[in-house]
Amino acid sequence: MRYLIFVSHGELASGMCTALAMLVGERDDVFHVAFQDGMGLPEFKENVKALIEPITNEDEVIVMADLISGSPLTTTMEALAEQLDLANVRAIGGMNLPLAVTAIENEDEPLDETVNAMIECAVEQIRQFSTGADDADDGDGI
Repeated sequence: MRYLIFVSHGELASGMCTALAMLVGERDDVFHVAFQDGMGLPEFKENVKALIEPITNEDEVIVMADLISGSPLTTTMEALAEQLDLANVRAIGGMNLPLAVTAIENEDEPLDETVNAMIECAVEQIRQFSTGADDADDGDGI
């Protein structure tokens, strides 16, 4: 099985999980865990360990984090390394919804192909939205 794990500071991971469920439905293979304000890293790590307890070395894991070098991601990776061989684990910082949707859409593809598709889609989606104001000079408007 392939698992997606959202990790973040505050409620971002929970919100990503909720938004993803709105688009692709509720899934048993999507988890989230948050490093809350005032929480110590030992408590957060225990929460991660409880979350990943059902995952085995035969499974694949994609961790999506708010920040590439933030405490939620580094602590999650430490907990995963204590439980699993990391050969089937990939971590991505800078999570966004297109990244997550692409992970689901490509769940039957090889792990590295899925991760590459996720990053390509996420990068493609980060751009300025055109309001049409740039076209005002030609009289077409919106």
